[in-house]
Amino acid sequence: MQRRTFLALLAGLPLAARANTSLADLQAEAARRTKVFQAQLTQLATSQPKHIYFNAADPVIGAPKAARSVLVFTDFNCPYCRKIDPILQQVAQDGSVRFVLKWQTMMADSSADAASFALKVWQAARPNYAQVHTALLQAPIPITPQAMRAIAQQTQTEHLLQLAEPPALASSVQLGQQLRIFATPSMLIGNRVMSGMTDEATLKKAIAEWRVS
Repeated sequence: MQRRTFLALLAGLPLAARANTSLADLQAEAARRTKVFQAQLTQLATSQPKHIYFNAADPVIGAPKAARSVLVFTDFNCPYCRKIDPILQQVAQDGSVRFVLKWQTMMADSSADAASFALKVWQAARPNYAQVHTALLQAPIPITPQAMRAIAQQTQTEHLLQLAEPPALASSVQLGQQLRIFATPSMLIGNRVMSGMTDEATLKKAIAEWRVS
């Protein structure tokens, strides 16, 4: 994490600045920015803005009134996102946590189309969402327009394919960029970003260690 932060800082500096800045100064600046970023995460986790944590346009796994809300940055074309989805479903069963899905568009050109379709189903045909969600995660990667049409036909949601892209998708992508989410799956658990594949026990432990104010 420290190395990635340092490299990101270095890449963002003009060549002249790099030439005139010592390694120690660069490391100090990286540490300063990391501290600021961590403070921003803490503020976000503490305040839990309604438009981010409780946006009705975002699909949710788990009880609507669970005590904890975890943001999940995920992509329908991401192999590890597909593997972690059943774990989220299992962890959410006890009713103590809800996973708010913030669909991303990193993995393939069709990621945006798949996420847009899923969000439209969530908003306009919610009883069909679980079936669409599962079918998209089980479709061959990368998801093709033909596969999406077949899923829409099977779930009686074909009429939603032609609707405009929901604003929630752009908002989720923008949030991912603001939080420096460079890979999926990633989760914001309290003020901690957990990236990559994990197992049920590790996820439960991370959630249990998060103190809810």
